[in-house]
Amino acid sequence: MAKQLEGPILPFLRLDAAVALPKFRQVQDQLRMAILRGHLRAGARLPASRILAEELGLSRQTLVRVLENLKAEGYLEARQGAGTFVSQALPRQLPKPHFTLGESDASPRLSRIGALSRGVSAEIGQMEQKPFLPNQPALDRFPFAVWRKCWNAVTRSGRATMGYGDVAGELVLRQRIAEYLALHRRDSCDPEQIVITPGGHAAFTLAALALADPGDGIWFEDPGPVTTSNLFRTLGLHLCPVDVDSDGMDVAGAMARHPDARLAFVMPSRHHPLGVTLSLPRRLALLEWARANDAWIIEDDYDSEFRYDGAPLPSMRSVDSHDRIIYAGSFSKALYPGIRVGYLVLPPQLVGAFRNLSGLIHRSVPVETQLALAEFIGGGHFASHLRRMRGLYAERREAFQEAGRTALAGLARVDCSESGLNALAWLEGSRGDRAVHRAVLDAGLQCYPLSDYTIATRRPGALILGYAGVPAERMKPYLGRLAEALSQP
Repeated sequence: MAKQLEGPILPFLRLDAAVALPKFRQVQDQLRMAILRGHLRAGARLPASRILAEELGLSRQTLVRVLENLKAEGYLEARQGAGTFVSQALPRQLPKPHFTLGESDASPRLSRIGALSRGVSAEIGQMEQKPFLPNQPALDRFPFAVWRKCWNAVTRSGRATMGYGDVAGELVLRQRIAEYLALHRRDSCDPEQIVITPGGHAAFTLAALALADPGDGIWFEDPGPVTTSNLFRTLGLHLCPVDVDSDGMDVAGAMARHPDARLAFVMPSRHHPLGVTLSLPRRLALLEWARANDAWIIEDDYDSEFRYDGAPLPSMRSVDSHDRIIYAGSFSKALYPGIRVGYLVLPPQLVGAFRNLSGLIHRSVPVETQLALAEFIGGGHFASHLRRMRGLYAERREAFQEAGRTALAGLARVDCSESGLNALAWLEGSRGDRAVHRAVLDAGLQCYPLSDYTIATRRPGALILGYAGVPAERMKPYLGRLAEALSQP
C-alpha cells in the first residue's frame, strides 16, 4: 500500500532566488520563525523530509540538513517510527507581538450597524466559569455517554450529515420539538411553523431583521438581558424600556409611552433577571395591543423547563388567537451553552419569509448536531435529563437559600424565584453593586451586578448569582467566601 502523505501543508515556505541566503537557510529560517510566531505549535507533526523536498524542489539531503539543524537548536524533535515534531519542550503559547483591541488613529469606515456595535458589549456570556456564574447549567451532570451514542447513531453513515441541510432545519428535529412543546409547554404547532437557528440570539436577530426597520421601536423589559438589548440597539432598533414589577412587564405603561412600537420583546414564563412571571391579564393586554397595532411579540421562553413549584407554565403563544407571537426557544440552558441550537415557532403567514431569510443569513445549523439532538429527544433522553436536572437544581436552590440566609444576614437579602438557574442577592443599605461585584471577582467567585441590566429605571443594588452549577455540599463554603467579599468596606 502506498505511503500516506501525512503532515500539514506549509504554504509559508518560499524559496527566493534573488535572496543571497542559501536555500537550506531560507527554509530553516522560515520554519524557525513559524514556530516562534505560533503558526506551528508545540507537538505539531511536520511532513516527512521526502515530501517537503518534493514540494520545494530541493534534494532530500538538503531538507534532512534543515531538520537536523532545527533539532539541534531545540525547535524540533524526532520520535522513533513516528516522524518529526515541533518540540514539546517549547511553551504551547509562545510570546506574540503586542496587539491591542480598540480604536486606532485611523478608524476604519464602518456600516451603520458596524458603527453602532462600537458602543456595546457582547462579553457577558464569556465570563470565566467560577462558582455562582449566572445562567450556568450543571455541565458535570450532562449525560455525555448517551449523547455520544446518539451522535454516533446518526453520523455512522458519514455522507448523510455532510451536505447542506434544510434552511428551516432538519424535519425530524422540528417534529421532535413540536412534540415536546405540545406535551411539556401545552402549545401545539405544526413542524412546518418551526425554523431552527444557531442559538437563541440568532433567533432574535432573525425576528428583528424580518419584522422591523432601523428606527422602529421595540418594547424591552427594564431591567433585561444586556446582550439582548445590545443586540437590538446594534440592529438599529429604538429601545423602549418598560418597567417590570411583581406581575411582569408593565403593559399599560408601555402602551401609554410607546404605543407605536413595532415589536415587543418579553420573557413571560420567567423574567431575567428578576424571576417574575407575566400575569394573565397583562398577557392578554399585550396580545390585544399587538393585534390592534399590527405589532409583533417576540416571546423568549427563558428557563421555562426549570420550575420548582408545580408544572411549567404554559407559553404565551398557547393563548395567542391572533397569530402575533414569534416564540423563541433554545437548548443552551436545558443541555449546554455550546450546542448552539435554537428555534422559532412562527405564525403561518411568516414562515416563508423567515425560511428564506434564515437561508440567506445562516444557511443551516450543522446537520449532525440537529440529527443527534433529534435522536436525543426522540429516545426520551431529553425528558429524562430535564427531570433529573429539576430535582438537582431544586436541591441546590434549597441549599443556596438555607445557607444564604445565614451567611449573608445583614449583608444581603436572598431572593430565589420559583424557576430558573439564578437568584438575586439584594444588598443591604445603599451599597453600589458594581463596586461589590469587583470584590466578589477578587474572591474567586462570579456574579453579575443588576445595574448592568438596567436601562432607565434605577433600582437598589443587587447581585445576580447562579446556583445551578454549584454542588449543594459546596454551597455553604462558597457563600461564606461571598459574605467575606460583601463585608469589605
